Amino acid sequence: MSILATGSTNRALFGGIGCVVLTALLVMIGAAQIRGREAAGGQDFTLEVPDASLFPAESGEDDIPMSAASGANPDQAQAPELPAPPMPAAQQGGVAAGTSAGGETGQTAPPEPQAAPAQPTPRFNAAAVPAVAEPPVSFARPIVLAAGRFSIAGKVLELEGVLPVAVNRQCQDSAGEGWPCGRMARTAFANLVRGRTIDCAVPARQWSGTATARCTVAGKDLSQWLAENGWAEAAPGSPFEEAADAARQAGLGLHSPNPRGKATQRRDGPAVGEPAAIPQQP
Repeated sequence: MSILATGSTNRALFGGIGCVVLTALLVMIGAAQIRGREAAGGQDFTLEVPDASLFPAESGEDDIPMSAASGANPDQAQAPELPAPPMPAAQQGGVAAGTSAGGETGQTAPPEPQAAPAQPTPRFNAAAVPAVAEPPVSFARPIVLAAGRFSIAGKVLELEGVLPVAVNRQCQDSAGEGWPCGRMARTAFANLVRGRTIDCAVPARQWSGTATARCTVAGKDLSQWLAENGWAEAAPGSPFEEAADAARQAGLGLHSPNPRGKATQRRDGPAVGEPAAIPQQP
């Protein structure tokens, strides 16, 4: 058994040595072939030049014949004259007139310079372009501070075209008595709005300080309503001046002569609306 094991070991050893030797031979053969190719590719090449004797000698003449009288090179040769373009009828008339006036056919009158046609100037009529209206901004449950003035999220919004009425304003009736027209104007305005959503043409939903805008509620212009009912005065130059003047003449709102509905006294009788006094029996 030991002899068989030793033989197997020797065969494996000799086989490995043989493989190494064969590999080395293959590497040496490949290296030799590579060196041979490099040596063959590095040789100098000789450029083949054609023999000059195979071509005829130059005679010194140009390939392009030239006139002997010209004596000029081809670059200076004159180009053939092209026929002149036909003259317009207006210029032909000027040439004929110049020939008859001067008496010499060789002299022609110079053509008059023609002005270039005027280019149309682009015109832009800004009035013809309709302005794009900004969509109104809706505000829910505004707080009425006064007639013509709101409080919206801590900011103040006043109606455009009318003058807000101060709450502490006092007016006088026909009898000369004062009445709180400012508070009554605010009450009338609050009754109209009643906490409903208003739509205002403000430039932005957010602003600082006090903003002025036209507002509507249920399609009714609030500035127009205040002016028509006399609960606000129209701003100078606003489109509500006519409505405010009509309300003043009619005695509406702030201009009411009897805002509380008092009965007026007659000089020769009882007050209007009161029953006549019953005479006492003797």
